[in-house]
Amino acid sequence: MNSKAALLVTLITVGFPTYADPLSAVDWLSDILETPQASDGINDLTGVVIEPVETTRLSDVQKDTVGLFPEQISGIPADFWGNSDPARLASLIRNAPTGQLPEITALWRRIILAEINPPAFGNTNDVLLLARLDNLLTAGDLDPAEALLKAADASNPQLFRRWFDVSILTQRADNACKRMVSTPNFAPTLHARVFCLARSGDWGAASVTLSTGKALGEISPQDALLLGMFLDPEAFDSDTTPPIPSKLTPLTFVMREALALPRPSQSLPVAFLHMDLQNKAGWKQRIISSERLVAEQALSPIALLDLYLEGSPSASGGVWERVSAIQNLNEALGSGSDDILSKALTDAYNLMAPLSLQSVLAEWFAQALSDHTLSTEAKSIGFILAALNPNTLNTAQLFASTNQSEQFIVSCVTESYTVPPKDNLQVAVFNALTGLSPKTILHQDIEDGRLGQAVLSALTILKDGPETDIGDIEIALSVLSYGGFKEEAERIAIQLLTYGKGA
Repeated sequence: MNSKAALLVTLITVGFPTYADPLSAVDWLSDILETPQASDGINDLTGVVIEPVETTRLSDVQKDTVGLFPEQISGIPADFWGNSDPARLASLIRNAPTGQLPEITALWRRIILAEINPPAFGNTNDVLLLARLDNLLTAGDLDPAEALLKAADASNPQLFRRWFDVSILTQRADNACKRMVSTPNFAPTLHARVFCLARSGDWGAASVTLSTGKALGEISPQDALLLGMFLDPEAFDSDTTPPIPSKLTPLTFVMREALALPRPSQSLPVAFLHMDLQNKAGWKQRIISSERLVAEQALSPIALLDLYLEGSPSASGGVWERVSAIQNLNEALGSGSDDILSKALTDAYNLMAPLSLQSVLAEWFAQALSDHTLSTEAKSIGFILAALNPNTLNTAQLFASTNQSEQFIVSCVTESYTVPPKDNLQVAVFNALTGLSPKTILHQDIEDGRLGQAVLSALTILKDGPETDIGDIEIALSVLSYGGFKEEAERIAIQLLTYGKGA
């Protein structure tokens, strides 16, 4: 696809808001989420948009300003949203794709957790806070979600249902259950009320609520069976197994885990995987869950490294190959043999790259490679890892060969841009980072005070990572750079240029 065609695709996919059913993005929440309302005046890209002016009381938007990091720490301007449309922002935030390049995920997370003034126009009614919370829940980043909820005070049913889901998945449900018992209308479902009554020790009330809910048709027979087993497992035969529901809520999942019932065969939502770490599941399962959590930046990479080094693999293949490779690399760094190190580095990289964990490998080991003389193949891998780690850019220059692709990356790392681009991706990166790209409607958004809207749209364009259309890559990187996120655009560019290597 040429640049003009790519631009047309971008304008169609980004310019028009799509309000998908929120359950398609966060389909495991314990109750139906609110549906964002379409906003007038944002569907016509051919003319000038005149936004309706509304006055908004501070109390109406206070929760949407809640964040964990001020501008000085997050790097996100307090007026980031500016004139952006609240409903459109909420749609972009809630439907943000997962599995992104690490720098894209990191920038999303900084925006989600930043203290930002509400949009200048429109009554937000907590829509941005709710969307930000759903973004964190989808990515499995539960601790920051819980901190945001605490800062905002989950004092209405929409916030409470998210607090409840986070609380049971982190096994910190006591406070949420106490509030639910004392404020029944906060219960997302009757199922949740039964659960909390039981946790509070009021088994009689829990049993009566269960019976009533079943009689009224509010609790299905399958759910009633699971709840009944949770309340009194000894009352059921040992071979009684409630069927796996087509859609697991956090509550259903937690109760099934407590009863040691089978999991569904398909992959669990990433937020559910914290249970494996909390409940001390088998070593293999904890590693697999941690790999997914680390990829979404919902778990510290050091926690994964500790898991890899925890013991000796008892089998071969799959996850055990990665465990052996990381352990071998860790030992090779202290072996005194650069030949052993070169082989170990190559093996580890070739096993971690298919999981898109190159940047994690770079965080662990790039700094330790600078004093070693590596084989040609290992040196090329060392260059990639050093380029991916912002703290080892000098090592990247040291390891760089005369290969044009590596020299081009060095020119991006050093911001010299002295190496002429060779292929289409390099041309797109070069044009975007040097200001040669033509302006688009997203650049106009920035000039019109809709910086947040433009940046979120640019990040959404890059959802396919290295597989993104070349024209769209140029647009997105150019918009980020134009909007004051030049360093982030450079790091995304380096990941786009390196993440296809060795995978």
